[in-house]
Amino acid sequence: MTQPLTVAITGGNGNLGRKLIAAFAPQDWCGAVLAIDRQFEGDLGSAKAQPVRADLTDRDDRAWQDAIGSADAVVHLAAQNPYPDASWTDSTRSFDMTINVVAAASASGRPCRMVFATSNHVMGRYKDRPEATISASLRPDTQPGVGTQWDSDGKLLDATPYATAKLMGERLCVMQAEHGAMTAVALRIGWCQPGANHPGTISASGTPKEGRAALDEAGQRDLTWFRNMWLSNRDFTGLVQAAILADASAWPAPGIVVNAMSSNTGAPWDLEPTERLLGYRPVDDVWQVLG
Repeated sequence: MTQPLTVAITGGNGNLGRKLIAAFAPQDWCGAVLAIDRQFEGDLGSAKAQPVRADLTDRDDRAWQDAIGSADAVVHLAAQNPYPDASWTDSTRSFDMTINVVAAASASGRPCRMVFATSNHVMGRYKDRPEATISASLRPDTQPGVGTQWDSDGKLLDATPYATAKLMGERLCVMQAEHGAMTAVALRIGWCQPGANHPGTISASGTPKEGRAALDEAGQRDLTWFRNMWLSNRDFTGLVQAAILADASAWPAPGIVVNAMSSNTGAPWDLEPTERLLGYRPVDDVWQVLG
């Protein structure tokens, strides 16, 4: 792709979308950002960033279709409910969005890089298996364990609907890339909280709040699992940028799936394929930050 690039970001008004806009807009490789979302609060902080108000579930909405059709790269972050306890109804709508976005990118008639924000929750069942205690044991080609289960103030929550939509999105992107319509990177994103994203606010209940003072063995295991998937702001924006700019000719296939967490010591997530295929090595470590 010839730089500078036009990048379309779905969910452009959200936590992750705004972090990408702030990181990409000042750089020379980024010519324009088309931020697609249903609504916006305030401006986007850069003259390069253009808000596109649109509904990704509406196939007749030309606003988002035209934006994606004109983009060199598409970063798909949008979801009906972006939280892992999303219902089956919300998750189905999120998958509908992914189908629409991938179809539009495939039909643009120009080279396009699709970057899909999938999730660590496609491997969530490993949290309670012995494999999760082995450093770098979870590779992108490890059999999925769909849906994290965790205790939140005495209530059992289950990410299976959310994770299923993400896993199917991964496979859709890879399939479309194999057909030659585009190149694609599915990033299995860890935990990137709003704002400063300090890992000290990650709790055993799966939410960014202070944890309980005393945790039993299961609670300690949950807390370690969630902290090990921390993705710093710097590593998040660095990984997405690398996914946009990486040379696909060096990949084993035109569509790839990689883990996207920070370099957290002893974590089960294997980042070797991430570094090798994208050319970016995450630099932050949750355990160094926490001391």
